[in-house]
Amino acid sequence: MDKSSSHEMPPAEALGRAGRMSELARDGSRWFGYMLILLGLVTTGFFIGQALAQGWIAAAFAWLYAACVAGLFWYVNRQGVVSRPTALITRRVTYAYVSLVILTSIVNSTWLDDGTLWPCVVALLPALPCWSAAWWVLRR
Repeated sequence: MDKSSSHEMPPAEALGRAGRMSELARDGSRWFGYMLILLGLVTTGFFIGQALAQGWIAAAFAWLYAACVAGLFWYVNRQGVVSRPTALITRRVTYAYVSLVILTSIVNSTWLDDGTLWPCVVALLPALPCWSAAWWVLRR
């Protein structure tokens, strides 16, 4: 290799570029926080819709929820940048979210009467891990 094709740079410039790349990667991982906010909103809307609607409208809420969750799952798998702390909390948030969705479904279908306010209040439970993790991701 001759000197004309060498791409050497001073150490200070290399450190500056590395710092800018680190900032870009950190900013690029903020999508995860926004996705968690959206997932919490969609889930709450689904459970409130299930509590207040009947018949084909309740079925439409179920299909809309399934489509949104599938779309978010597809979107998450298409993203290339995830910060290291975000990768660490993903599993915990997923387990808490799925557990609370199952619990909320059981509670709303067996113990709570339709038409009362309680199913709407309980609908907020599955969104709590999403919103707390979103706050954690976005505050950094």
